[in-house]
Amino acid sequence: MVRFIWQNWWRRKERLILLIIGALIISSGLSYLVGMLDTNKTTIVDELQKRWSSSYDIVVRPPNTRSETEENNLLDPNFLSGINGGISLEQYEQIKAMEHIDIAAPISMIGYTDYSLYLESLTFNEDGIYRVTEKRINDDGIRKTEDVYTSYIPGGRWEQYVNEALDKNIPLTYMNWSNHMYLMRSMLLAAIDPEQEAQLIGIDKAILPVGNSRYFTAEDKARHEPVIEPGDDGGAVDEVEEQHITSFPVIINTHSFADQEIHYHIEKLDIPFDSNTALKTLEDIDQKGGKNYLNSLKGNTVTTYEHDEQELFSQMINSIAGIDHQTGEPVSENITKNKHNPFQMDDLFLVSFASPLEYDDVSSPFPEKWPFAYRIRTFTDSFKDSFKEGEYTTFRRPFAPEFANAGGFPRMKPIWIGFYDAEKVNISKDPTNELPMETYRPASAELVLDGKKQPINPPQILKPTYDPFGYLANPPTMLTTLDAAEYLLGDKPISAIRIKVSEARDLSEDSQAMIEKVAKKIEQKTGLITDITLGSSPQPTLVHVPQVDGQEELGWFQQPWIRLYSSITIFREAKMGFSMLIFCIMAVAIIYVWASSFVSVLARRKEFAVLQSVGWRPQQLRQLIFIESAIIGSFVAFVSWVILGFIYIYEEATLNPTRFLLTGLIGFMIYILGAIIPAVFTQKIEPYETLQTGEISKTSKRFMKSKGIISMAWNHLIGKWKRNVLSIIEIALPTTLLTIFLFITFHLRGMMYLTWLGQYVALEIGPRHYIAVIVSLMIAVLTVAEIMWQNISERQEEIALLKTLGWRNGSIRLLIWMEGLFSGLFAAMIGLSLALMLIIFMYQDILMTELPFILATGLIPIIVGIIGTIIPAERTVRMSPASGMRGNYSNKKTSEKSMKWLLLTLFLSISALFVYLFVQILIS
Repeated sequence: MVRFIWQNWWRRKERLILLIIGALIISSGLSYLVGMLDTNKTTIVDELQKRWSSSYDIVVRPPNTRSETEENNLLDPNFLSGINGGISLEQYEQIKAMEHIDIAAPISMIGYTDYSLYLESLTFNEDGIYRVTEKRINDDGIRKTEDVYTSYIPGGRWEQYVNEALDKNIPLTYMNWSNHMYLMRSMLLAAIDPEQEAQLIGIDKAILPVGNSRYFTAEDKARHEPVIEPGDDGGAVDEVEEQHITSFPVIINTHSFADQEIHYHIEKLDIPFDSNTALKTLEDIDQKGGKNYLNSLKGNTVTTYEHDEQELFSQMINSIAGIDHQTGEPVSENITKNKHNPFQMDDLFLVSFASPLEYDDVSSPFPEKWPFAYRIRTFTDSFKDSFKEGEYTTFRRPFAPEFANAGGFPRMKPIWIGFYDAEKVNISKDPTNELPMETYRPASAELVLDGKKQPINPPQILKPTYDPFGYLANPPTMLTTLDAAEYLLGDKPISAIRIKVSEARDLSEDSQAMIEKVAKKIEQKTGLITDITLGSSPQPTLVHVPQVDGQEELGWFQQPWIRLYSSITIFREAKMGFSMLIFCIMAVAIIYVWASSFVSVLARRKEFAVLQSVGWRPQQLRQLIFIESAIIGSFVAFVSWVILGFIYIYEEATLNPTRFLLTGLIGFMIYILGAIIPAVFTQKIEPYETLQTGEISKTSKRFMKSKGIISMAWNHLIGKWKRNVLSIIEIALPTTLLTIFLFITFHLRGMMYLTWLGQYVALEIGPRHYIAVIVSLMIAVLTVAEIMWQNISERQEEIALLKTLGWRNGSIRLLIWMEGLFSGLFAAMIGLSLALMLIIFMYQDILMTELPFILATGLIPIIVGIIGTIIPAERTVRMSPASGMRGNYSNKKTSEKSMKWLLLTLFLSISALFVYLFVQILIS
């Protein structure tokens, strides 16, 4: 029987060529995709796995801290610095004791304190009035702003006459009596659980080994005591009325993220001193405008002082600690205390609480690059500080503590125990998965568009400032313990709790389910809200920073907002996309084999009837079909193993024996499954069909008169609908799968490009992935060619008759093309309908922006239908009327010789490749 099959193939060389081409495409496509599944899909999953881990898995917050931006699964990178308590210590202990929670690290943003930093002492021995010009230069990375303050100091004997003038009610309030230069700087104070924070980010390893610098111990506790000790006035202390002070241990950050310079320019005004006319001179100064008049006078420079940010910051933290953070040596006494500085004191005051940024949703100027855009809200307040009073505009709502402790702000006394380097803590610096860690670094922002929405190239990086109500908050300068936060903020001092789940350390559905279970349990038990940050990634988002206090508008900043659930979404879609890809190739291959075998049976229908007439049983015909498919399937399996082995060796991928064997077996089973329906169809063939001529159908239908090529092609399509339905289904089903695959592929990339992690992983998707699309198209084209080839073979007499009647080759060619076009058009309608239904079923929705792309894929079956008819059409126009009327086969010696050489070359090439792979496997 094998010899009979071979002779049949050899007699129909065109069909043999199509069989070989189809087998090679299926085997190469299947093995290539399986190899790609092991290499490239693994690459994506591996990259996601590397970036799956984050600084914390879940963040727990108070229930009133949700913002509008979170409706889009976007988390503001500034959110931690704006939460003022809301979680109790009891809730924290409840969370920490829950099952599956490995680390629960709370953070409390206590608030801001103003620290008076002594800089210089001025000595004026000569008589004169001195002008001191202080210039504060703040560099936020985008622009430098200058705040200039001018004061006047009497020197020498002028000081005596100024006192006399004040006694005579001459208003010389613009005279400054302090000869000491100082800077009032705002600092953020935060509280942590030392043990949990050390486990979360290893802050205990970031302590600098200078002097007695150390980390917190169990003995480091906060104390809340009255300022007036019991017995000082002979009576008991009233806990409500008397003022208290909270003393607590602190570790100090040695990194400054802001940039500020202080310049002092001291001048002596050209005002001569005469003891007899000194009072009259002061009266004249006041009558001429006082400070404004002095501003107009020229002066002679006495000296200048300049202090940069590094010097100022170092001096500030050294003065708090009492030792130098670089050498560990004690600092000079005049830096830590100065009795002449009226703002210098032993303790500090909590002057304002942390407050969040608030946003309004706005249209993005460039939605293709930044799908989401927001505008920061501004607030007007009459808050006062050392240099401003009256109304001014801020980016955060000013939030000051209520007056307590006998009418004053909460008093604090930080006790230094150590320095820490924020650069040494163990937090992710990978831009693809970093999370807000404002305790140790400020949120990042880049100016990408100016106020007129024009691009800034290159983008400019924004720095934080010392303004507690500014856009970017400075990280805390001091960290203390939670008991201090409880004394200062009350019974709900914790701003957020960062959770690490013990059983979620790999990228899998099980890990995601475990995290979701823990988050849900926290919400149910405590009433707090949770966000799953594990597997999240920053997404570039536009933030419009409006004009404030008369300053020029900065423009639009790009910030890495946190896109929640991005990694697990990419993982799920990658898994779905590649699984659908394999299924697509297998389905297309099975349909192709089924159609090819079915057409073969149709073409040999009369031959099978003859075989039955000479004694063949239907069982033998079925056996013949299955043996043919088994031979081709064995060839496909062998070629698949050879190609897959080459891919494993070339890509240096780990060999998966099970998948390796299954690849060949799947190729074999594709041909076996494809032979089932044709084998069953052979049972309907009767011996008397040897006497019949013509097509399968005994009747033919016409819906319109044949008046031209288009109507003739249409009538042929409808008149022989059974065969053409087979052709349409053959094109429609691969089109459906191909459309779904293309949608998933591009939708996957769309999901990727929303985040920086997605952009990185998307770089791993190269041209090799789209070879899968080409393989699917090649199989579809081959299927159409197979069917059209058979259609034309059965219509040789008809074509010959048309040529005899005078039809030109161009008309015949167009007739066959039109049949392919109509088949493709019907296939497009069926394929797109199925694809839309399946996409809606999988995604529950479909965006109108994606609909044109889906409809555009309807061109694929039309093009496939036309391309599939090109070769059959060319074969038809080259057929002479005489050969067409005979309807026989011709086997030229040259054709047979060429065919033999082709088969021999193919056999030797595959064998050589197999031997090479076998040797490589043995060597490795």
